[in-house]
Amino acid sequence: MLIRLLFCVAIACSASFSLAQAQLTSGISGPVVHEGKRAAGYRAAYDPDANGLAQRVHYDHALNGKFLLRGVAQARKTSRSDLDFDFFQAELRWQLTPDSADWQQGLRFDVRIRDDDRPGLVAAHWMHQVQLTDSVRARFAAIVSGDVGNDARDGVFLQTRGDLGWRLSGGVDLGAELYNSYGPADDILPLERQSHLAGPFVSLPLTDSLNLRTSALLGLTEASPDVTFRLFLTQDF
Repeated sequence: MLIRLLFCVAIACSASFSLAQAQLTSGISGPVVHEGKRAAGYRAAYDPDANGLAQRVHYDHALNGKFLLRGVAQARKTSRSDLDFDFFQAELRWQLTPDSADWQQGLRFDVRIRDDDRPGLVAAHWMHQVQLTDSVRARFAAIVSGDVGNDARDGVFLQTRGDLGWRLSGGVDLGAELYNSYGPADDILPLERQSHLAGPFVSLPLTDSLNLRTSALLGLTEASPDVTFRLFLTQDF
């Protein structure tokens, strides 16, 4: 009962908070797939300068110890509504390395559908996770994506992401994360027009199955939003 109440309260509160890089709800996916994994997630990202909000829900379902499916539905604040449909996305995660490896690798494939004649998206992530010590872990991903459908932009677009986390007692994680967007692969944007975001995060268990992660991303270039505040809730089943 407590878990359901917390989850509902978070959704209701966030409703009082145009998806763009400023409202980044995606994270840095790890390559590891746990057999039997079932989880639901809620995320919100808020840009105070633009009064911009993106919210999403997703569901994870591991097919086995190597493959995991995720479905994502996202809404955004627009001039028409505080909760306007943004996109639906299907993801397939594939763990490439054995469970015992200290350096884990995997692939993730995304297909995104939008409305209002906006282009969809396909993307591929090459994911890495390294256990540096018993309590310190690093993740890194290289991402290529392309538009599909109406008004699709030409070219393949490049991103990288990474984080460094330190596990404390009680299951609490502290760390920092970095998000980089470079533009099209055949015409990399000048640095001042690229988007680079970095900031701290803290993740802590609220119950045995409910986890809260909060973070703040600061813009490092002129084209980046000044600051984005984010809240992630994940409920395992």
